[in-house]
Amino acid sequence: MAVRSEMETAKRMRKSQKAFSEVVAALILMLIAVASGVLLYGYIMGWLGGATQNPGVTKGELQFDSIYANATAGTIKIYVRNVGSKDLLLDRIYIAGTNKANATAIPDAGVQLSIQSVAYLEVSHTMTAGYTYEVKVTCKDGTSVAQSVEAK
Repeated sequence: MAVRSEMETAKRMRKSQKAFSEVVAALILMLIAVASGVLLYGYIMGWLGGATQNPGVTKGELQFDSIYANATAGTIKIYVRNVGSKDLLLDRIYIAGTNKANATAIPDAGVQLSIQSVAYLEVSHTMTAGYTYEVKVTCKDGTSVAQSVEAK
């Protein structure tokens, strides 16, 4: 009889054991629901963001073909190319964050830079050989390009 009661006790214990408690199971389900909601939100916002962009508006893009800083002469020679999909108007040149007038004279109206064309710009600036200076060229529409150059 004692053996039978031990077997019944063991059976009851196995039946009463559960893999997860109800609280843990509810928490896991809530985490899965929140995670899937976040993923769905991210997917929909990405899709809507791409679908609502105006494809007729093209951005300008500039790149430097070359920059040379001559510390002895105190000049920086810049060749900048329009690699975007629209014509640009060059507006300003900044050296180390300071707006500089240049020897090639960008007028107030700007310098027209057609697609795939190159503009030559020359700027006077007091430099020390071996130091680097940030050169930034901006356009009227906000397009800009910046790069550091070491003075030689």
